[in-house]
Amino acid sequence: MAEDYKRLSTFLCSILRHNPQIIGEPHEVMDNHGWVSVDTLIKGVNNSGKCHITRSILEKIVAEDKKGRYRFDQYKSKIKCCQGHSIEWVEPELTYKEPPEFLYHGTNTTAMNKIIASGHISKMKRHAVHMQADIEKARQSAERWYHHEPVILKIAALELYKKGVQFGVTENEVWCAEEIPAEFIVDYIY
Repeated sequence: MAEDYKRLSTFLCSILRHNPQIIGEPHEVMDNHGWVSVDTLIKGVNNSGKCHITRSILEKIVAEDKKGRYRFDQYKSKIKCCQGHSIEWVEPELTYKEPPEFLYHGTNTTAMNKIIASGHISKMKRHAVHMQADIEKARQSAERWYHHEPVILKIAALELYKKGVQFGVTENEVWCAEEIPAEFIVDYIY
C-alpha cells in the first residue's frame, strides 16, 4: 500500500473506530455495530480537508489491508471496522465460541511490564483485548509500536475459556475477550 494510502487508512480507522464525529453527528452516521454509509464516509472525509478519497480508493484500501480491518456489507453501501472501537455504544459483531488452545497478543516490552505489574491484560479504552490464533498476525500487531521492542504474549486461551471467560471472534479472525489475567500468559516471544 502506498504511503498516501497508509495515511488515509489510518485516518479511516480513526473515524470508524474512535471519531465518527469527523464525518457527522455520531449517532446519525454510525449504527450500534459501527456500520457507516460509504457515501457519508467519502463525503465526510473529503469535507474534513485532511484527505481526499474516492470509492475506488476506498475499495482498494479495504482489499489490500493485510489485517482485514474493514468490511463492506453485501451491497458495498456500508463499511465498518471489525473491532478496535472505543465508542461506548458500538458493540462489535462477534461469534462467541471455544477458542484454540493458545492465542497470541502482540504488544511491546513497556506494555508487557505494565501487564505483569497490574496482573492482567486490559482492554484499555477498547471493547476487548485482541488476540490472534496466528502468531504472525500477532507479530504484525506487536510491530506497530515503532519506538518499543515488540513482544508476543502466548495465552492459554482454552484453559481460560474452561474457567468461564467468554471468547468471541470477529469476521477478520481477531479473538476478543474482556480481560486476560496475567497468570494465563504462558510464554513471552521476542
